[in-house]
Amino acid sequence: MSKNIVTIGGGTGSYTVLSGLKNFPNVSLTALVSMADDGGSTGALISELGVLPPGDVRQCLVALSEHTEVILELMNYRFNEGKLAGHSFGNIFLAALEKVTGDFAQGVEVASDILKVKGRVVPITKNKAKLAVTFDDGTAIEGESNIDHANFIGKKVEKIFYKDNVKISFHAALALLNADYIVLGPGDYYTSIIPNIIVNSFKETIAESKAKIILPINLTNKEGHTNDWKVSDYVRNIEKYLGKPVDFILVNNENPLPEQIEAYKTEVKGEVLVKDDFEDPRVIREALLSYTVFEAKKADTLKRSFIRHDSKKLADCINKIINK
Repeated sequence: MSKNIVTIGGGTGSYTVLSGLKNFPNVSLTALVSMADDGGSTGALISELGVLPPGDVRQCLVALSEHTEVILELMNYRFNEGKLAGHSFGNIFLAALEKVTGDFAQGVEVASDILKVKGRVVPITKNKAKLAVTFDDGTAIEGESNIDHANFIGKKVEKIFYKDNVKISFHAALALLNADYIVLGPGDYYTSIIPNIIVNSFKETIAESKAKIILPINLTNKEGHTNDWKVSDYVRNIEKYLGKPVDFILVNNENPLPEQIEAYKTEVKGEVLVKDDFEDPRVIREALLSYTVFEAKKADTLKRSFIRHDSKKLADCINKIINK
């Protein structure tokens, strides 16, 4: 019997989970994607065209697509010259579909048909979602990209919220209610995971859902945001926003290559890797690390993680849980 699995996140984390899970015949996948992104190519398209952010949706579509490799390369292709420099073709494609259909979610469905997507990609909200954060010293930051590049160290986050009324979409809520398992992350805590959880009615919907929640813990801490965080810090903080405990906590027990660690040392102060300090029966320790050394593309203006989960290892671990 097929299991309904919902992934929550954005960017590289969701891409990794989805590209592994789509290879299992016993799962029906729905990817819920944050609409808070406003940086890079995505931010420029929002500003110039007034569209909803396509970047994270594009990555999920590519992850779930069963199309030819050339088409997938096309969707991820970044122009490196002229007026389109820095833009991803896939982002422009999704922005055009929103203009043609008049609705971003409908445009995503059309893109799913074209790309032969195995599963569904659903925006967490249909509303424009401007993220903001306030600190205990009275300062505040607005915009996902500004938050992403900010340094929180020495401050305490008082509140992370949306400037306007941002409500969970009907199809996103339905997916949560029908889910057997929900995979939360991995991804940047403040800019990929929490933006999904804080949309209006999300907390109430997930409280009503009977799904088991799987939390893959991030491999590395983000400079300026989660310096020196341990596994217990991620669990405690995410459960605070969820309003309920998670059911399974996936912790990597492999060491990265020396060259992977070196790539971080110039950017991250303190502990690069998330320290495993959490003794709890919900914790599952597995080899989950990718030993691929990722290189940034010339036209990509955003910082990317160099230490990532291996999509197959992570999917195998999740598959064991759902088939117990």
